[in-house]
Amino acid sequence: HGMTATPIRPSDVVIGKLAYIGLRLLLVVGVFFLVAALFGAVTGAEAILAVPAALLTGLAFAAPIAAFSATQRDTNGFNALFRFGVIPLFLFSGTFFPIEQLPTILQPIAWVTPLWHGVELCRSLALGTAEPVLTLVHVAYLGTMTALGVAASFVTFRRRLVK
Repeated sequence: HGMTATPIRPSDVVIGKLAYIGLRLLLVVGVFFLVAALFGAVTGAEAILAVPAALLTGLAFAAPIAAFSATQRDTNGFNALFRFGVIPLFLFSGTFFPIEQLPTILQPIAWVTPLWHGVELCRSLALGTAEPVLTLVHVAYLGTMTALGVAASFVTFRRRLVK
């Protein structure tokens, strides 16, 4: 609320918040990639593209959660979000085991989650197995999630900060 006493607009707050999140993501992803490369876990020249892919994946989560955060008055909403949203995503995203091991009825659920798209995109780029069409599908999905989150953030931040 203190920022809104200055000449900045709620949209400036959103852009600043997401830029800060993006920089932190880039730092973490860069260090992770460097360690993975030092241990030989990445192959091929396109592996470096996993860094912006991971950044996009992080923003696909951060932007909608930023929009959600502007609607919260206490931490209970975040507890529910992580308990019923984020934690199940890790279980059903192919991060730890292939989604083909899930029951057939749960596999389509995994396909519509942003984490599955991010995992598939980053894994294929890091291992040199990326297919152009699938890469574009993953990037389009993650980009759409990010754009929707940014648009929702503009609305929710404006509602919260302009009185």
